[in-house]
Amino acid sequence: MALNGSTNNKKSDLSPVANKPVPQKEGESVSLNNFRETLKDVLEEITSLEVNTFIVGNIPMAKFDAKEFYLNLIESTMTRTEEGLNEIKDSLLQRSAQLKQKGLSLPQQTSTPLLPKEAAIIEDYRSELTRYNQDLEAYKEAERIFSVRKDSLDQSEKQQFELEQACYSQLSKQLLKLDLKKDADGEVIIDGQAIRNLRKLWEFEQSVLNGDRIYAQTKFALDGDLTNRFIDDLFMPSKSKIDPKMAQLIFDLHRQGVENAQKQWSGLINTCVNLVKELIPFRAK
Repeated sequence: MALNGSTNNKKSDLSPVANKPVPQKEGESVSLNNFRETLKDVLEEITSLEVNTFIVGNIPMAKFDAKEFYLNLIESTMTRTEEGLNEIKDSLLQRSAQLKQKGLSLPQQTSTPLLPKEAAIIEDYRSELTRYNQDLEAYKEAERIFSVRKDSLDQSEKQQFELEQACYSQLSKQLLKLDLKKDADGEVIIDGQAIRNLRKLWEFEQSVLNGDRIYAQTKFALDGDLTNRFIDDLFMPSKSKIDPKMAQLIFDLHRQGVENAQKQWSGLINTCVNLVKELIPFRAK
């Protein structure tokens, strides 16, 4: 049994990318000003508290790494679902048609030496064709692995397989909504906000892949809203496989987890607010 309290402020092995300096008034410390802005961003993110209670068969040793998870998620959503494989197939068909058109318009090689510009066009085409062939082979291998796995599932494994399909389909949509920032080279910037958002997706993936089941959930919001959710098995001892004593234990553990998480959440917000108040008067000397 595991308790999971989430406050959107978990740490990671990746250091957040520094924000660009924020314009400050004359005489104001740049470092303190940036620190205040960072605290402001954190406060904007800590808008809710969520406490979940799981019953699990084992606790995995997987460790969250935002960059690694992001890259693996991109690959998984494309190669481990029918939807993703179909997208790759459509993309390859479009590239194939474009390459055929380019091939027809290439400079013709004759006895006359090609001009440098013409030779460069041919070289670019060959490089693009090589990349296409490599991607095509990778797609064929991913499709083969997917088909073998799907066809070899027994009845008990099909449900988990369908859950994974739904999981990665949902994660793919959520990833698009994140609108992660990229640098000049097109690489994703793993800043503080990206780490928090990716961790949520990672936790969702882990719960699905490990077959975890949430038995109780409590959500707090800064506007005062409070939501409690419990699975109906906890309230139907005559129909449920859960022993009444175990159900009561789940209630007790969840209540204790909520109380502890709420204290930590309130303490974190107060600390951030007090830090901002203390730093506002500071100016560079």
